[in-house]
This record gives sequence, structure tokens and C-alpha cells, in this order.
Amino acid sequence: MHLIDETVRPEWLDYNGHLYDGYYAVIFAKAIDEFLIRAGLTPAVRETTRHTIYTMETHVRFLWEVKLGTPVSVTCQVLDLDAKRVRVFLSMHDKVRNIVVATSEQMLMSIDQTGEAHSAPWLPESARILEGLRSEHATQPMPKDAGRSIAIKR
Repeated sequence: MHLIDETVRPEWLDYNGHLYDGYYAVIFAKAIDEFLIRAGLTPAVRETTRHTIYTMETHVRFLWEVKLGTPVSVTCQVLDLDAKRVRVFLSMHDKVRNIVVATSEQMLMSIDQTGEAHSAPWLPESARILEGLRSEHATQPMPKDAGRSIAIKR
């Protein structure tokens, strides 16, 4: 599922002339903002219900360097879902070279912000949408990098 398109900006470059590590995260965060809307948690719904998501865990892999002016897009696959959590796999594509340049696997938690913020079941409409995405995306192969951990191979 396509979420966003971006172009690498000058202020996002590091001292090597590449997209700075933290700006990969910014682009993925912007994609999650769009995912939130697609899941029925629009700004109006969030304001009215005080319901949102928090990112509980994220794992970013940097596969290829990305330079100034590179147009990128981010796609998303819903890997798993329960009453309060969704696990997603995001891929950042270089639209010129037609390659995946980075991935981000994330665990998102449904949060009720009325009173003190706490985990809560998905709103009914969001649960319906997310279950539809989970079912649709279950027909796709599991990304080979999903579930990776960091280790030094010996």
C-alpha cells in the first residue's frame, strides 16, 4: 500500500552528502501519519475521540545511500494485528533507481488519551479497516527482513 512520496532536501543531508540517518526516520514517521489517516484515525477523529497511536518499537535498515534530490516513496504492509497493536513493515523506494533503499518495521499501539494516556482497543471503524488491510496484505509474501534483530554474526 503506497503511503507517501518525498524528495530528499538539502537540510536532510549529513556530512557525507547522504540522507542523514534521522531523516530516514522522519520520512517513515510521515508515512505512519498517513497510515493513521488510512486506518480511520484522521485528525478530526483523533481530536473528537482522543484516540491515537504510539510507536512502541521501530527497526530501521539502511540498505542504499540516498542523495540530494532523490525522489522516494514509502509503501506499507500490515504484518500482524490484535485488539490494541498493529505490526507494519515500511519500505522506502528510490523512484529513479527503482530499488528499496531502507525499511522500517514498527509496532504501533492503540492509545486512549482521555485522562492519563493508556492502551485501549482500536476504535470499531479502525479495527474494521485494519483487519481488512491485514487480510489483504496476508496474501503478500512476508518481507524477508521482517522480524530481524541486531547481532554480530560469528
